[in-house]
Amino acid sequence: MPEHGPLPSTEFKVELDGAEVPGFLEVKLPKKETEEYDYREGDDAKHTRKMFGDVHYSPLVLARGADEDNGALNDWLKAVEEGNADEARKDIAVVIMDQSGNNAIRYEFSEAWIREYEPPTLNAQANGGAEALAIETFTVEFEEMERKNQ
Repeated sequence: MPEHGPLPSTEFKVELDGAEVPGFLEVKLPKKETEEYDYREGDDAKHTRKMFGDVHYSPLVLARGADEDNGALNDWLKAVEEGNADEARKDIAVVIMDQSGNNAIRYEFSEAWIREYEPPTLNAQANGGAEALAIETFTVEFEEMERKNQ
């Protein structure tokens, strides 16, 4: 019988155009915000109505351990840098898994592209452990985000 309750934040995977890309250590999912504005008709009461407008998203931020097998992300970044629109826009998904390793929640991002790449910070004085890992960070913009239950 499956367990119920909050999902662990440590069990996730990242897919790029349907193919899993391993090595991600941290994902900061975007915030979704809808614009709000006040509106009042000329003959309305003295108070305004709260109306909603466009939806905006913060970027998706992916942190990954740097390694030699980074072809898919390097090719994606190169396509963006070269302005190759057909190759630069990709669909990306972040899947949160339950305690049994089954897909639970899927966040899909359409028409995504890498806005910023931050190479690892290197420190010869690090004591080992997580702070000694070489971490690359990718900031990804996209057109639309959709949350799906699996």
